[in-house]
Amino acid sequence: MEAYAGRNARETTWRVLDAVETIADARGASMSQVSLAWLAAQPGVASVILGSRTAAQLTENLGAVDLELTPAELGSLDDASAPVTADYPYGAPGIDQRSRPIID
Repeated sequence: MEAYAGRNARETTWRVLDAVETIADARGASMSQVSLAWLAAQPGVASVILGSRTAAQLTENLGAVDLELTPAELGSLDDASAPVTADYPYGAPGIDQRSRPIID
């Protein structure tokens, strides 16, 4: 899996996976359901693409529709995935834009 070596070497990747797994275990949901619910809760996200290869995966992923993450859970996932200032366009001001509503 040479193509993923760079991503797997980042500590952020493992923090996000740990946070998703912790929430999934606590909620009795799958990690994919938590991930999809988190993505759907982001400002400006109108739709989430389900990458299912089987009917079972599609059924599991559709379970995310009924999963509403708490503000604490969303915060935990946001904190785990927070970009490093140097990695995010425009530095610290760009990070402030991450959770800004698209329309007031």
